Amino acid sequence: MSNAVREPNDVEPKTGVPRPAPPSALSWLGEKWNKFPFRWQILIAISIVTLLTSMLGGVFAVLDSHRRAGVETQSNIELWAGHIEAKVRTLERPEQLLEFAAHLDAGMANVRHVSVTIRDRSGKVVGTFPNPHGRESDTEDRAPSWFTALVQPEVESRNIEIAPHGELTGSVEIRGVPDDEIAETWDLLKLMALLWLGAIAVMMIGLYFILGLILNPLAKLGSGMHELEGGHYGFRLDMPRVRELESIAAAFNKLAAALDSANAENSSLYRQLIAVQEEERREISRDLHDEFGPCLFGIMAATTSVAHHAKALPPAQATPILACVDEIVQVSGHLKSMNRALLNRLRPIALGRQTIKELISELVDTFRRRHRGVLFDCKGDDLPATLGEEIDLTIYRCVQEGVTNAVRHGRPQAIKVEVSLSNLGEQRAATVTVTDDGAGMKQAPSFGYGLSSMRERVQELDGSLKFSDHAPHGTVLTILIPLPAAIDAKRAEVSERSS
Repeated sequence: MSNAVREPNDVEPKTGVPRPAPPSALSWLGEKWNKFPFRWQILIAISIVTLLTSMLGGVFAVLDSHRRAGVETQSNIELWAGHIEAKVRTLERPEQLLEFAAHLDAGMANVRHVSVTIRDRSGKVVGTFPNPHGRESDTEDRAPSWFTALVQPEVESRNIEIAPHGELTGSVEIRGVPDDEIAETWDLLKLMALLWLGAIAVMMIGLYFILGLILNPLAKLGSGMHELEGGHYGFRLDMPRVRELESIAAAFNKLAAALDSANAENSSLYRQLIAVQEEERREISRDLHDEFGPCLFGIMAATTSVAHHAKALPPAQATPILACVDEIVQVSGHLKSMNRALLNRLRPIALGRQTIKELISELVDTFRRRHRGVLFDCKGDDLPATLGEEIDLTIYRCVQEGVTNAVRHGRPQAIKVEVSLSNLGEQRAATVTVTDDGAGMKQAPSFGYGLSSMRERVQELDGSLKFSDHAPHGTVLTILIPLPAAIDAKRAEVSERSS
């Protein structure tokens, strides 16, 4: 017999972690219910309560119809029983039975709720008033069978003997027929149901618009939350007329003002940080260029002198010296390449010396050499030589950060960088797009230091930055920077001269 301990059904056999309980029907309904807008939740709740109330009212209406049908039928039986008994007492001879039936037929032309059958002494039917078949067919046309079965009361009958001078001549049977009453009740309930449904429809339409007016401040509050989420901290809510919502709107505006103040302070700190960072980069790049560069040049010059003198020595002595010289040359060349790349990362050396298109192309070439497995494409048609040092540097840094994030997080196979000019209303603007075919955005991007610095650079120039999905997969970074009027006019003048 095995001594192995069996795992309970609610525990994973390998990890021992309890299995999550399957969702119940109630939780599933609650999840679906929460997906409806609040206004529709109220309308659905009112509709359900109204439906239940209507069903309960329908049950009471059917019970009352059953009672009234019985009372009405019984009262008609009593009424006609008294009338027929009075007629029977006027008979003097048995031969008057047919005459009595004829008079009764004429008097019961419009009788309701009862059926009268006259028989002679042998039990033969002499007359039936009125015709029950026509009434039943009429009832069947007017009231459904299920309603008739619910409302149908117990059918009673009364038997009156016809015996003038004590001699039994025949009998009159009065039987209750509530079909007319049931049909009238059905027509009345149907009319009331139609009116009730119409009233409910009008009420629901009215409630829809009334709830829209009442809940409109909440909708504006939701849109305000989206505005704050998008970074538009200057958004403010109008004070609603509803007293309970006024305090919520006031708290929202207070929160938005606090966020606006904090964002302005953070933006100022970011701008100062960016300025300090650029200044440090400028100083470091200057030191690297002015100090490290000459040192490398001195090493290369000394190495060349050593190699020249070593060649004058015998081969046995010159060979190890020349080998060391070659190694120093290789290391110095590598240091020179690293120094140049570091200078470009700190501050583009060609900034102000090359066109903006050449700067971006050189930057993309640098990424192309680092990432051999990614296909890079760079476009910068219809661009002037420069858009101003500050805008050129901002575009350079944004492309640098955008491509770095795409390679690092998206694992793309292709990246396209495009810099162009477009119209922004009556003003020209520089548009920068970085498109990749990577994993795409599963959620809104988290603005770390790199993205926050890029956003602050763009916002400092009154520009905008946004991320969007790229079909069928991937991400698009779009940056829009308005051009100052002086730069736009200068570009137009240069374009006119070239033409």
